[in-house]
Amino acid sequence: MTQPEFTGFAAPLGGKGQHALYGPPPWRFEGWSTSAVFRFDPADVRELIPEPLKLAGEPTCRLSLHDIICDYGFGKSFAQKNPDQANFHEAIIGFLVEHEGVTGQWCPYSWCSTDAELTVGREYYGWPQKLGAMSLTRRPHGGWQRGDHVAALVSRGHRAVFDICVTLERQGDIEESGKTAFPNQSRAGNYFTETALPLPTDPPTLHRRMVATQMQDLIVGDMWSGSAEVNITAPELQFLKNAEVLGGRWHEISWVKPLPDRVVSERTTSL
Repeated sequence: MTQPEFTGFAAPLGGKGQHALYGPPPWRFEGWSTSAVFRFDPADVRELIPEPLKLAGEPTCRLSLHDIICDYGFGKSFAQKNPDQANFHEAIIGFLVEHEGVTGQWCPYSWCSTDAELTVGREYYGWPQKLGAMSLTRRPHGGWQRGDHVAALVSRGHRAVFDICVTLERQGDIEESGKTAFPNQSRAGNYFTETALPLPTDPPTLHRRMVATQMQDLIVGDMWSGSAEVNITAPELQFLKNAEVLGGRWHEISWVKPLPDRVVSERTTSL
């Protein structure tokens, strides 16, 4: 009797890959995003930026929550037929960094709400995803008006991570208020990420692989911005309590995530 062939891009294999948790790139995303932008002391984040990356530009960062629809590499029909899996939330803290003259974003902490997004992030690209629960105010059918509020709520387990409330004061980005702000994703679509996978060796070892990925077809629309109130609860984000809140933004966003462009560094170390 012939052993059946096990195929698929990711576990679980078999069934000609149709039961895999996620499919191959490119992945297509679209949805909405809210961010609070901070000015921080570089000394407070030194331990969050790994070599060979270095902070770039003004010492500003963003704390963001996205409400996203994604096809997980399975195509448009999958996203339409499986809203329970395709619709998810993701929260990140993002810094602007550079390596060998190439600027991009580095996100040392991230939370998301589905198993596929969490797993592909940790296994394939190197996003430091943790499972969380999140909610984001939806845009009214008639569109935003000045004075409207956008709330972003993030928790993990039964503990709060952070919450943001943006009061919309203008159409356009934060910089139109005269403040220097962290660039929105349309001007910062390159990302550095690093897998950190422990290997079952004796003694145990850790394999680290940093890659750079340039998002494609990145579109940001219907940008609104204004003042932001932020509550920080998670221990890993306590450095933001000393940071200045420059404002908040809300916008539509869509992009395509391809294969990583290049390997930045790769090493295996003992634990």
